[in-house]
Amino acid sequence: MTYWRMQLHPNESGEALKHSAESLAAGFIGLDFSRSAGIGDLRATTQDRLPEHHRDYWAFAHEMNRGDIVLIMVHHFPFALVSVVGDYNYIREPEPRIGVWFRHFRQVKDVRYYGDLETNAHEWERIPMTDTISPLRDDSSRSYRLIEQWLASVSAS
Repeated sequence: MTYWRMQLHPNESGEALKHSAESLAAGFIGLDFSRSAGIGDLRATTQDRLPEHHRDYWAFAHEMNRGDIVLIMVHHFPFALVSVVGDYNYIREPEPRIGVWFRHFRQVKDVRYYGDLETNAHEWERIPMTDTISPLRDDSSRSYRLIEQWLASVSAS
């Protein structure tokens, strides 16, 4: 099992919370490229063909697995914790009726919201997010430690 952190919104920072809440309520996490990038199914391309600032998206299709845990971030704050239950999927056109704006997605379950864990928003830990998605390989990172603490609190209750 791998831990990840991820943002779920397009380049619309003013609607980041809305997009994240809608995606999780529909049971999905995902990402996308601008249409001008011409990137389709990540299983049908190579990582070096991706735009340089989006090469980390490759991991979403090729490294993420069922059972992985994803920390969803919004505006540099933890928003939710989810378990991946679906394989990578790609659709040519987003379908708003299923509640996702992205073409690259995975199904998730066990959505837990940070506001339910830490109810005093003044005490929320700010964790700068500089990319859309990244696997957490350093067990001393703030994001990794937060996931460990969060999971421990869930299993203790």
